[in-house]
This record gives sequence, structure tokens and C-alpha cells, in this order.
Amino acid sequence: MKSPEEYLRKARIISRLYELVNSIAEEQQLLLLRHLLGEDVAHHIFKVLLDMPAPQQLQVMDQMEEMMKGNTLWDEEKGNIVDIDTRQGSRKPCVIRVDFSTEGHSAQEVISDISIGGAFIKTEQPLAMGQQVALSFSVPNFDKSFDLSGQVVRCDNQGIGVKFNNLTDKQQELMMAFIAHMDKK
Repeated sequence: MKSPEEYLRKARIISRLYELVNSIAEEQQLLLLRHLLGEDVAHHIFKVLLDMPAPQQLQVMDQMEEMMKGNTLWDEEKGNIVDIDTRQGSRKPCVIRVDFSTEGHSAQEVISDISIGGAFIKTEQPLAMGQQVALSFSVPNFDKSFDLSGQVVRCDNQGIGVKFNNLTDKQQELMMAFIAHMDKK
């Protein structure tokens, strides 16, 4: 078992890496990414695509097919592909009590927005990017509860963004039904 000092050291390293990556220009980020991935960039792109929900995969596929036809899909001002939302589903604002725990820590906080792919949890707890979390929450007027695992993908002074890990088909179905239920309110 790691000591608290080791966890703190790891959290500081991750935090500093996050700051550094975000402080360099996008062109430098892309060069660094290409260097880290090596020659097999297509393999890594494919892995990211596999983790997307089917509707988003279809959207990316359509846009890639347009790119192959020679049509321009680049936003010249921003230098990126237009209309590809990398989040898994649109975020819905909410107020849901959530129990979450990490190695050596647990708390009850509030989810302030949620999608099929993740949630934003308001917390003052100092968590590190990449840290694994277990989540458990129930929703009023919805007969199913959720017990999920996730990874911290965003940290700021408001809280943490958590990407859900490997949702089963049943969990995805329940999450989509819950989000559809929220739309009806």
C-alpha cells in the first residue's frame, strides 16, 4: 500500500504535467502527442473511436467520409474539425446526491451535470487527474440506482469532471433512459 506522501507526490506530478500540457501551444501539443504515440497514430485514434457511443461514432464516420471526398471540414479560425463533440452525449444540468470514493477517501457530494459518458461533481476534495473513483447515486422518480466507476478527467476549483469507465450495455441503456427522463421534466 502506498503512503500518503507517495499519493501526494503522484498528485503533484500529475497536476504539474496537466499545467504544462495546457500551457504549450496546440501545435506543440500535437507534436508531443505524435512523439508519444510513435508511428501508430491510427491505432490510437481507432481506440478513442471505439470508446465513443454509436451515435457519435456515426457522426465521426460521416465527417471522415466527407474528408476523404476532399470536402473541407476544418474551421480555419480554430484549426479543428467542425461539429464533432468529443463528449459522450450532451450534458444535462441536475442536482443529484452522489457517494464517491477513491483509494483512502470517500465523500457525499453533488452531481451538477451528467451525460451518458460522465458527470461533473461539485467538491472541494483535492483529487488528481487520472484518479479512479467509484460512484453511487439514486435519482428521485427513477426506479434504478447507479453504481459506476470512473476516472477524473478534469479538476478545477468548482469540482471534478469524471468520465465513466466501461459502462455495460445495460448501464448505458439505463443512463440513456435516465437522461431521456430528465428531458421530459
